[in-house]
Amino acid sequence: MYKLCKTEQSSNRQREIEQCLFEILKNKNYEDISITELCEKMGMPRKAFYRYFDSKDDALSALIDHSMSEYNGFIVDRSYDSNRSLVAEIEEYFLFWYEKRDLLTALDRSGLMGYLIERTINYPISDRVELEKFLPTDEQSRRNRVIKFALSGLVYTMITWYRDGFKTSTREMSESACRMLREPLFPALDKLGIQ
Repeated sequence: MYKLCKTEQSSNRQREIEQCLFEILKNKNYEDISITELCEKMGMPRKAFYRYFDSKDDALSALIDHSMSEYNGFIVDRSYDSNRSLVAEIEEYFLFWYEKRDLLTALDRSGLMGYLIERTINYPISDRVELEKFLPTDEQSRRNRVIKFALSGLVYTMITWYRDGFKTSTREMSESACRMLREPLFPALDKLGIQ
């Protein structure tokens, strides 16, 4: 696990290491990157790396998590806006990832999209979003499973959109995703004799 920094200075240094990893990842397969190489590029001793991370995988986790934490849907309070729409909220999600396309490319080139899905599903969304508002009658454990299921579908849809070369507009992607979230997946199961 990566370390939670207590000072702004150490937090900034941790982000610099993550960004250095990202820069290397743009041109090199993740498996071929070493901590030694990362430290040399940063101009720091290996022991300094271990102040912030236990492993290279931890640095990658921090890079993904901290990238996701920049998504406005997690940090901007919109409770005052009565005209919010789910389509607009989800469109912002697709716009965010469109802007992060270099990160997507680097992860995809190294076969790390599954890791992105895993990090997204395990991202502490409940620290930023009141999940009770979405599923008020469900118990916490069921609510968590439903949200993880929805998030995994949303991130996979975004990855497919990325791999298709962003051919579909963010608005169309948002409308499709909203349909998946609002409507039952199999609305006519009873007609198939399934309850």
